[in-house]
Amino acid sequence: MIERAAVADLIRSAYAARHRGDLDGLMSHFHEECSYRLAGGPEACEVFVQPDGRAAVREQMAGLIATYVFSNIEELALMVEGDRATLHWRADVVCLPTGRTGSFEIMDLITVADGKVASVTQFTDTAGVARLSV
Repeated sequence: MIERAAVADLIRSAYAARHRGDLDGLMSHFHEECSYRLAGGPEACEVFVQPDGRAAVREQMAGLIATYVFSNIEELALMVEGDRATLHWRADVVCLPTGRTGSFEIMDLITVADGKVASVTQFTDTAGVARLSV
């Protein structure tokens, strides 16, 4: 089993890559059989599509990086238990296509396998995300 410190380092490194817009760096942290889910209905906004597998997650992440830029990022809590972690964080977000901005508090449930991120389920203000995006 992976050590707590290694899981915490993996997560912080992956999120740092995402926040600086480094798609290759971000994807280097993901397992081949990974999934990403921003909890919300895809009918509300296309960002809520739920890709499975590295190629689909990469495509989703590329779109997210091109669309949403984070600033004033603050880690509120990172809890690790075995191969599961919960990251609670907040950030200001700008949606580049619309120019709209908002402040969001986010909770991510993360599973790690073979030293890589296997799944992320992200919870935030989905109505707020939809407002930024349309």
